Amino acid sequence: MFRSGKEVIEWVSEQLRFGIRPGLERMQVALERLDNPHLKIQTIHIAGTNGKGSTVTYLRSVLQDAGYQVGTFTSPYIETFNERISLNGIPISDDDLAWCANVIKPVVEEINKTNIGPFTEFEIITLISFIYFKHHQVDVVLYEVGLGGRFDATNVISPIVCGITNIGHDHEAILGDTLVKIAHEKLGIVKQGIPLVTTEENLEVLTEFKIIASEKKSQLIEALEVYKPANIHLTPEGVKFDWPQLKDVELTMKGAHQIKNATLAYAILQYLKQKRIFNISDVNIYRGMKQAFWKGRFEVIHEQPAIILDGAHNLEGMTQLCETLKNLYPTNRRLFMVSILKDKDYTQMFDVLDETADHVYFTTFDFPRAQSAKEQYEVFNRPHSSYEEDFHELIDYLLGELEDEDCLVITGSLYFISDVRKSLMK
Repeated sequence: MFRSGKEVIEWVSEQLRFGIRPGLERMQVALERLDNPHLKIQTIHIAGTNGKGSTVTYLRSVLQDAGYQVGTFTSPYIETFNERISLNGIPISDDDLAWCANVIKPVVEEINKTNIGPFTEFEIITLISFIYFKHHQVDVVLYEVGLGGRFDATNVISPIVCGITNIGHDHEAILGDTLVKIAHEKLGIVKQGIPLVTTEENLEVLTEFKIIASEKKSQLIEALEVYKPANIHLTPEGVKFDWPQLKDVELTMKGAHQIKNATLAYAILQYLKQKRIFNISDVNIYRGMKQAFWKGRFEVIHEQPAIILDGAHNLEGMTQLCETLKNLYPTNRRLFMVSILKDKDYTQMFDVLDETADHVYFTTFDFPRAQSAKEQYEVFNRPHSSYEEDFHELIDYLLGELEDEDCLVITGSLYFISDVRKSLMK
């Protein structure tokens, strides 16, 4: 029996050794034995390669402003494990974490002894979330897909609407080596007759969206066509733009790519409003969009010199990060502190870095999928680079070297910036 949140986190972390094991059978068997808590909460499902967490944040912020109790299930965490399961932005308490884990533990251990076990870390966290939200008065829970969609542990829910941000190259060994193959896996979250909202723009990929939506008799809403953003202004404070029926919308989350994430959220909110599922005013949307904040997404933790945390972990994310840097810090010396996981295809990411960085410092951290600083440095193989295996020592060095007009960007993995953030915030 678990007596503390710490004991639960240790138990869950032990499952990391089982890696990623796509499939829904373990979840379905466990949930049936737990009396299907996932079917007793109202949910929205969000998938995509980049921008899932930001889209969930915009949705939560607006719905919460409208007075609703909003649960969120996201990953990975930036500060504490508990934030992955939150209610109105407040992470699950250690007591609740222990109680929920005690509910599922006997079921998990029993199934682990069968030929369909063992459960993965992500599956156990997902089960805990279902128990938690079922026993709290939530109006809706926003579920972010962990990996892909079709075989993701979250894909047991029956959502009122689905959203897919964009399709990019990531996790190709599992999801496929073309955008259409990856799209097919992510489109696995689409349920019969349930609307699908997307900001995908690639015509070949959109054809796959239309095929699946037609097969599922699902209404397909192309958010950027229906609610096309206009009069876009990027500033150091964020972004300002118009939607067709809503002028001077402000975001404090930085970067042009945030307009797409916000537009996906807006299109979902409009659907919920039109179907009278939720009562959402324009004022709620204005306030909620502006108040939305997501740690580790172009998060400026120090102004002068600028120190920025961004969880760019694939080509699309790194491209967006570098474009935002060029827009907001066009004349600054740009220094990068980077740790990219070894299962990422980082060759093209390095090309983008090369075009943007004045110097790249490679490092590593304590994580099963991390690779050494030296390995990254040797693959990058450019003169304006160096490496240090101990990121704590590297931080100390860089903080001593930074000048007021410099810009230090810490990136490569959300898991990495989570560790660095804890160190810097001390």
